[in-house]
Amino acid sequence: MAPPVKSAQRVVEVFEFFAQRRAPATLSQIATALGYPPSSTFGLLNTLRGLGYLDYSRSERTFVPTVKAALLGIWVNDALLRDGTIVRVMYELRDDTGCTCVLGIQSGFFVQYVHVVKGSEYADRTDVTAGALRPMLRSAMGDVILALKTRNEVRALVHRINAEAPPEQQARLAEVSARVDRTRERGYGYSEGLATPGSGTITMLLAAPQHQPPMVLGLGARISALRANRERFAAALRKVVQAHRAHMEALPQTFAARR
Repeated sequence: MAPPVKSAQRVVEVFEFFAQRRAPATLSQIATALGYPPSSTFGLLNTLRGLGYLDYSRSERTFVPTVKAALLGIWVNDALLRDGTIVRVMYELRDDTGCTCVLGIQSGFFVQYVHVVKGSEYADRTDVTAGALRPMLRSAMGDVILALKTRNEVRALVHRINAEAPPEQQARLAEVSARVDRTRERGYGYSEGLATPGSGTITMLLAAPQHQPPMVLGLGARISALRANRERFAAALRKVVQAHRAHMEALPQTFAARR
């Protein structure tokens, strides 16, 4: 048998470490447990974070695998079981509404799609796939995540993102704040052509496990279909979001939804 590729082996060992620990860990805890040099451990963890497979808490200085990491083998689950809670409700939503159902998580200044169940109209779309990124300040999923923050936090985040963006991609604070206020008032995010020309999205916050970044569930469709069925789609989305929260709250505290 050929010798193992060290970098690949270390990636697997990092996830095996978290599978046993079942909690966030600091750089030093990971390096010590696996016997890696701190410098190379940092490079490895930072790469996995950039790819969306780890999340980093600046306040706690800890890393933790994201839902994207958990969904790496989801196609096997689809083929054999197709009954995992999140995946099951995504298929149910797709079948009930005809929309494309998307699960996204916060990844830095973006929302990253981690699982997509395509409706018939999106079957050939190559931009709506797992791994796709949407700007936090220009997406309905981003609006839902921003609605979790205070107005001062939203203002600070807009200034920080704009400072790193070219002028043509900078967002206006007033516009972002207005969208976030509407999202808070109605309990869901809604956009038409904001991230994808010709298409719109309805999005709601999905209960995330402890120590995970915010998760959002969305329904995407052509703008005409979205306008004609907006209330029905929102009701269908709200129903599964509430059922999923009840399921999460019934789990042991290690996995229960964060408050």
